[in-house]
Amino acid sequence: MLLAFVGCAEPRRSEPPEAPLGAFNFTLESRPVAAQVELLDSLGYSGVTLFWPGREAFDSYARQPAVEAGRVRLPAVLFGLPFDTAWDREELNGILAALAPRRTALWLILIGPPGAKTAMVASVRDVVDLATAHGVDVVLYPHDGEAIENVEESLALMAAVDRPRLKTSLHLCHELRAGNRDRLAEIITTAAPQLALVSIHGAAREFDPNASTWSDVIQPLDRGSLDVGTKYLLPLRRAGYDGPVMLHTFGIEDPPEEHLRRSMLKWRELSRLAGPG
Repeated sequence: MLLAFVGCAEPRRSEPPEAPLGAFNFTLESRPVAAQVELLDSLGYSGVTLFWPGREAFDSYARQPAVEAGRVRLPAVLFGLPFDTAWDREELNGILAALAPRRTALWLILIGPPGAKTAMVASVRDVVDLATAHGVDVVLYPHDGEAIENVEESLALMAAVDRPRLKTSLHLCHELRAGNRDRLAEIITTAAPQLALVSIHGAAREFDPNASTWSDVIQPLDRGSLDVGTKYLLPLRRAGYDGPVMLHTFGIEDPPEEHLRRSMLKWRELSRLAGPG
């Protein structure tokens, strides 16, 4: 299986891309760890992020040659925290101990009722304090339909939590679902000092915000009617954001070899047009 699809991957180019781009492992998660990393590496991706897969699988990612050589990073792992119920501190300590040597951040999705603000603030403080003891950064992951749905809600929570090491991420798809298509530049300017991770992808300009699927607002980077370069990447560059950018791939049905290759080519084009910031 590995030889079959790695052989189809585009060879790594000798010249580096204008700016690094990592990718979520959505659409790749059914493949062996080595196959995931080798494909991304062959196409020029600089990192891979995923839901926490367990210690054994995470260590397997960390041992891949491209990761050990520093070509592919592990910038963050996603972790869902049920903040309004008792959560397993021992489990989280084990996760943080695994992340620390790789300088991998904990990417936190908050699961629970949005109105339970006191419990949310207390749990996030607790997580950040545990992570800080391990030297691990915590980044909020605003997600449509969860307790924190967009980056402005992240910023409000961060002010209440009052932990300087806590940062947030920004996701085009979730900002679109929140109705912020025409406010992206304003939101990015406000959030930029607190951003630690950003995702990017193609998207339709017009869409149903309550659709049951994500096919309109998460597309390969070379697809979609929304001008992602002008409306999203350029404001990020102008705001001075220089942290990791990850290609969001959730729900994309094209073969990974194809959509990842096309998105990387489009990223290089958009990155050149947007300039260095």
